[in-house]
Amino acid sequence: MKRNTALLFSVIASLMFSPLSLAQDKANTNAEKLDAIHDMLASNPSLIDPLYNNLLTYVNQHQHLSQMLEKYHDYIYNNPEQPYFGAKDAKLTIVALTDLSCPWCKKLDPVLHRIVKEHPDEIKVINIYVPLKEYSSRTNSATYALNIWKGAPEKYEEVSELMVSKPGVHNLRSIMKVAKATDSTEYVTTNEEALQITDKNYQMFQDLGVQGTPAILIDGQIIPGYMPYEKLNSMIEELLAEAK
Repeated sequence: MKRNTALLFSVIASLMFSPLSLAQDKANTNAEKLDAIHDMLASNPSLIDPLYNNLLTYVNQHQHLSQMLEKYHDYIYNNPEQPYFGAKDAKLTIVALTDLSCPWCKKLDPVLHRIVKEHPDEIKVINIYVPLKEYSSRTNSATYALNIWKGAPEKYEEVSELMVSKPGVHNLRSIMKVAKATDSTEYVTTNEEALQITDKNYQMFQDLGVQGTPAILIDGQIIPGYMPYEKLNSMIEELLAEAK
């Protein structure tokens, strides 16, 4: 989706900087803009097909995303099995599609915690674990975290912080190290319920068209990849202002 959006914008940009577009820079209403676009395309017919195809792809993908978000809405936002931190009744919810073995996910996690710390009564972060790097292992960092969330939620923050702080991919040895440090070895088990959650998380991950972790779902938009604090916080501030 990101690639097609970029293609769409590149074609639009070529129209924007055409000589005719400069003459239409005062078009303000939608009707005026449509007329201006018509004139631009009439003067640049070679752009019609690529613009149409990319616009059609963009619209179809946007519609598909909207359908999938509606389908998974309760699974994401009203599911006590999904771990979260921050305000229980938040003005704004950030959904992190994350992997405890993903280096960029580990880098994003403290950014999200910083934002929650600065907006303790307004922001909630839901962690959707998609253990891409450990998917072949039935006992992995995601199932361990889910077991902790369900069986010992008071330990979740500490466990999560230790799991994130470990560089590289987790294995049973690294998971057990965290479990021993937090007195939670009983939760390092092959739990069918946790496996079902990670399987459904992965299915949702694919249905949403996400290509990798991390990804952020916020205000109906999916933002792929790592996002630095300054950029994400700016977006958060705008959304919170709109929510007031």
